[in-house]
Amino acid sequence: RRVLFRSEILGIAGVDGNGQRALAEAIAGQRRATTGTIRLGDRDVTTLSVSARQRLGLRYVTDDRLHEGVIGKYSVGLNFVLKRIGDEPFWRRGTIDRGAIAATATELIAAFDVRTPSHATPIGKLSGGNIQKALLARELSFEPRLVVFHKPTHGLDVKTIAAVRDRIRALAARGVGVIVISTDLDELIDLSDRVAVLFEGRINGILDNGPDAATRIGELLVGGAVAA
Repeated sequence: RRVLFRSEILGIAGVDGNGQRALAEAIAGQRRATTGTIRLGDRDVTTLSVSARQRLGLRYVTDDRLHEGVIGKYSVGLNFVLKRIGDEPFWRRGTIDRGAIAATATELIAAFDVRTPSHATPIGKLSGGNIQKALLARELSFEPRLVVFHKPTHGLDVKTIAAVRDRIRALAARGVGVIVISTDLDELIDLSDRVAVLFEGRINGILDNGPDAATRIGELLVGGAVAA
């Protein structure tokens, strides 16, 4: 059954260790789903690779930005196109086109306000907030249809948190489906249209956001049942 709609932000709440990473990785294709079906629009993507899901418009912004999200010794520009290796215009006849990468990197750095000396700077030398903005630039470009965020503002300063949340809202306003997985209940209340609650590896309930959402989510977080 359909769980997420276009232009919707679906929050996923849960205490750490209740299956958040497994869920994110299963949707993104980094972990094999042992049961069930994952559909993107009318397409069954359950057995597709990460790259195949990428080509269909599925994006994943990991919470492990330094070790999983980027390759620290590679330049900012190269990290922007890590998931597009072999694709034109960045590669032509098997050869990297550094000019095309530099041009795209310059545009994304400006559009996402990534503070870096240049596109050639190793991305590992940037602050955590700027690495996160670079990750957003990569995943929110190239026509996404569904974006999964795992703890998108964890460890960031107040200004960058606000900027990231604004990006998420703007993404949904463009018609993109958004899933935000977070242990920060205030963040989910601030962003989400609906909130699903994970408990012991399962969705314990899905409810609309509203005045009493925080209380109802709290009940589901400890195993309570959603009211009819």
